[in-house]
Amino acid sequence: MMYTPENRELVRAAQYLRMSSDVQRYSTENQQNAIAEYAQRHGYNIVASYRDAGKSGLSLNGRAALKQLLSDALSTQRSFDVILVLDVSRWGRFQNPDQGGHYEFLCRQAGVPVIYCAEPFGNDVVPATTIVKHLKRVMAGEYSRELSAKVRRAHHQQALLGFRQGGSLTYGFRRLLVDASRNPRQILGSGERKALSSDKVVIVPGPPEELAVIRRIFKLYVQYRLSIAEITRRLSKKGIPGYGGKALGHQAVRHILSCELCIGQMTYNVTTSELQSPTKRNPEELWARFPAFEPVVSASQFRRAQERLAQSQVRWDKESIAASLRTLLSEKGRLTQIVIGEAESGPCYETVVNHFGSLDAAYAVVGFVPKVKRLFGLNGKFWGNKALFAGLRKIHSLHGFVSNHLIDESADLPSAAFVRKRFGTLSNAIHQAGLPVVSHGETQKRAWKRRRAAGCDEIYQGVRWSNEKLARALRKLHKEYGYTTGNLINQNEAAPSADYYLRRFGSLDGARRFAGLPVLTHSQRVSAARKRKRDGKKTIGRQRRHSDQRIGLHYRSDGILIGLQNLAKKTGVISARLINADPALPSADCVINHFGSLREAYRQAGIVQLDGKLVRFGWPRCKVSGKRN
Repeated sequence: MMYTPENRELVRAAQYLRMSSDVQRYSTENQQNAIAEYAQRHGYNIVASYRDAGKSGLSLNGRAALKQLLSDALSTQRSFDVILVLDVSRWGRFQNPDQGGHYEFLCRQAGVPVIYCAEPFGNDVVPATTIVKHLKRVMAGEYSRELSAKVRRAHHQQALLGFRQGGSLTYGFRRLLVDASRNPRQILGSGERKALSSDKVVIVPGPPEELAVIRRIFKLYVQYRLSIAEITRRLSKKGIPGYGGKALGHQAVRHILSCELCIGQMTYNVTTSELQSPTKRNPEELWARFPAFEPVVSASQFRRAQERLAQSQVRWDKESIAASLRTLLSEKGRLTQIVIGEAESGPCYETVVNHFGSLDAAYAVVGFVPKVKRLFGLNGKFWGNKALFAGLRKIHSLHGFVSNHLIDESADLPSAAFVRKRFGTLSNAIHQAGLPVVSHGETQKRAWKRRRAAGCDEIYQGVRWSNEKLARALRKLHKEYGYTTGNLINQNEAAPSADYYLRRFGSLDGARRFAGLPVLTHSQRVSAARKRKRDGKKTIGRQRRHSDQRIGLHYRSDGILIGLQNLAKKTGVISARLINADPALPSADCVINHFGSLREAYRQAGIVQLDGKLVRFGWPRCKVSGKRN
């Protein structure tokens, strides 16, 4: 019910709705209907609704609507004068009944009473009402405790029968849906759940290649005594994906080493978190174990892995970390990230940083002063600011501008990356050298001029596009649709993008004039688009030309891949510097923005890692001896 001239005397009310499970589809609707009937009978006008769907009432955690309601109730410019709730349990099943009373007291103290529409007690603050309301809060909390105990007991019984009771799944294993007679139905994928309450879920071994990875992890950890960090690096280097396609990280490898599924045993009740309390580890005699399938690794190997894990599971604090670093310093004579990571009995690098904030802060605590590293360029020479400024001025006097490409090609300067690291940005270096700093737009225009002068600006996706070819493609598009727009041009896979037309002709109107097509004003284009929409014609929005394209970037991913292939065939090897030097390709940073990394771009382009060269990539089966980048 909303405000109307006939019911201005109604009291403004806000309703709070909560259901504890997403399965209760109509719970909030039922609450809303009951509150609406109460409001109509008692003269309240509901002007605001706060809804917590699928949220537990045990605490305030995760209940964003209730937090917002309390904030609005305590505000001086609130839009309601009373809060309507169906019953005490919807307000919350707090384990401490005083917590729910505290929130209600804050609202009442601000002049906003909380009214429970379905409760038998009144809303006056009298001893009888207060006692009954407190009993209701205690009963609501006790209901959650009893229900939690029943569910926990049922889960424990089902686990003893060998049925999965939720939780994250370990790499190398799958969930199998079975009926009441344990007849298999199907393998459940990520996020899939059973549909029938009579069905159950059991754990089965996964694909053989994943089981082989598990055996390899145990072998590296137990027999070769490698650290978990080193195992993770080796798996990442081999490109072995984890469960769900994600890489096997440090925690995933540790979980594999400690999971009893690796010896064919399903374990339940290892940890407990009752009523949103902190998770605690249960004694081993309370665990529920079930022999589910044949072991993946031997029991002796698994036991040795647990013994080693137990030795490394140390609760580190600042004092113990500092003592370990002092011992390591006395043994090695120095401290570095690599030295700390290779120490078997000490904390890892991440633990040190998490406790002290940085390695330098930890070094200061243990009294270690690392040697100051001077910034050296690629030629092994230390570069002072004066020499750098002189080199930048020389480049500017020869070319009229300074760029990363010119710095990398100059024999009088170190790399552009070195200059950026010294001064923060290239613009800062140019400014401190007393040279004019040009805008990014001017830099782009200059790059386009160089590309046109080199003739490579006419190449797009391996095709040389003359102005007449571009005009013919534009005329064909206009004939098919009756109009031309940037979005329509971008969806035409038979021609370059709209940005290519902009760079070639200066504007889309310039391209239309060259092609002899009508040039409309902005108002005319908008009117024509609205008319097409009224006529029910499909409108072309800003979309991807293909699945790999990122909207807003000037280069298409497939065009970049063709350029990378051409560069690799021409030079035999490929690198970020060669990409930056090739006028037919965008910068290496642009390639990384498209594909996430140069390695991924090389993979999609069919460029492989060369044998015996860890960081060198080239064209398959090409001879690269003597090549340099």
